[in-house]
Amino acid sequence: MTSRSSLPRWPTLNLERRSDGRVCGIDEAGCAPLAGPVVAAAVVLPPGPKPTALRGLTDSKLLSAEKREDFFRRIQDIAQVGVGMASVEEIDTLNIHHADLLAMKRAFEALPASPDHALVDGRSKPALGCNVEAIVKGDRRSLSIAAASVVAKVTRDRMMRELAGRFPDYGWHTNVGYGTDAHYLGLLRKGPTEHHRRSFAPVNTIFSPMATAWQRFRFEPVQDAASADGLDLFFLRNDLYAVFDRRGRHIGLVKNLRGCWTFRAIGYHDGGKPETGTGPFSRYDGMRVEAPQAQMVIRLLSTG
Repeated sequence: MTSRSSLPRWPTLNLERRSDGRVCGIDEAGCAPLAGPVVAAAVVLPPGPKPTALRGLTDSKLLSAEKREDFFRRIQDIAQVGVGMASVEEIDTLNIHHADLLAMKRAFEALPASPDHALVDGRSKPALGCNVEAIVKGDRRSLSIAAASVVAKVTRDRMMRELAGRFPDYGWHTNVGYGTDAHYLGLLRKGPTEHHRRSFAPVNTIFSPMATAWQRFRFEPVQDAASADGLDLFFLRNDLYAVFDRRGRHIGLVKNLRGCWTFRAIGYHDGGKPETGTGPFSRYDGMRVEAPQAQMVIRLLSTG
């Protein structure tokens, strides 16, 4: 196991040079999101010293979107690249762990020539036709794995942003399928799409065949006099609750921000899209709540 203190400042080719023959790095993107496929990439860098074109390359999560796009183009120019993915249906059927391994195997098989050795980020080893070494925090240690992490991340992000044009209510253009507040609200308002992972919470809890609570929720402008009486909180995440009035109309969120529970007002205007900081209880936006409990929120919103 690799400790953080032992990580090099930048990924190197030291692990690649320990092995004879051709070496590829493999990494994935998209294990945690609520929607979209999991994508893996396999990268074989050219032999010789560290390419100057990849100076500054590291784990894709530590790079800006602009840097990732730049390195993506550079990697495509100098390296052999294979990309594989596992669909939402495969994720739900196999589970995310086995779907992840399947995507890695497909990425490996998509390379133009089979490597002799594979360095894989993490602890799990996909079944490949060569020697496989799992490297904890490999995207911080191996340049090949870092390159694969960028290719996988950019490929998947592009896919999700394209889907956002067809499904604009979930914030995929920015969250690329991860469980942000906007994504959760989109699920409540519009329900899951064909691209959502039905085996993942909250999709498999809120929208299970036995669950009906969400059907009474309304996402519309509140035209009448607002009242805090009879408010209801609906659990979304450990740090996030949706707040509805007694008629089932959505009026806000209770969110844990830096250890403090906070009320965020939400209003609905033309087109039915939510807007934070507006709505009938906008004057309370950003105020603290003692706990994520209906009575605590009622107490806050009933103050003068």
